[in-house]
Amino acid sequence: MTDEQWQILLAIIKGENLKPLPVGFIIDSPWLPNWAGISIFDYFSNPELWFLANIKAIKTFPEVLFSLVFGQSMECVQSLLPLAPDVFGAKTNSPLPKKFYKVSVIYIIFLSLMYIKILLPFIIKRPIQFRKHIEEEGRRIRFAVSRGPLNIASFLMGSTDFLIALKT
Repeated sequence: MTDEQWQILLAIIKGENLKPLPVGFIIDSPWLPNWAGISIFDYFSNPELWFLANIKAIKTFPEVLFSLVFGQSMECVQSLLPLAPDVFGAKTNSPLPKKFYKVSVIYIIFLSLMYIKILLPFIIKRPIQFRKHIEEEGRRIRFAVSRGPLNIASFLMGSTDFLIALKT
């Protein structure tokens, strides 16, 4: 995000009326590599291709405020493995997703997927390693987003039941 785009985002958060209206877009790893013409595997395994895919999006849509460009999260896990909540049948297009799994089922699902946590240090390090190149493009990393196991579990169980299970 450029400094100018950051100021626009701060103005939006403050509730200011901006003209023209800014355009924002959530961009993440399930979409970006395919759009850029590379495989999801190459996007995560090849740092140069990761960087070029992000730059391609920025240069193709220079007026857009992207939320996840140069940021990675558990999206890589969800891209490489079928871990998005909707894969398990959760209705994610509603503010109140339908709950249908019990704690024991969630526990088994996430125990079987614990090996993915080894990817997190690599995910976090990539933007740091490319910070100089990102700044050479006139951008800065402003924030990070993580949608991981807790997010998925809340969709599968329903937020209330998930929080109660977490507490107990």
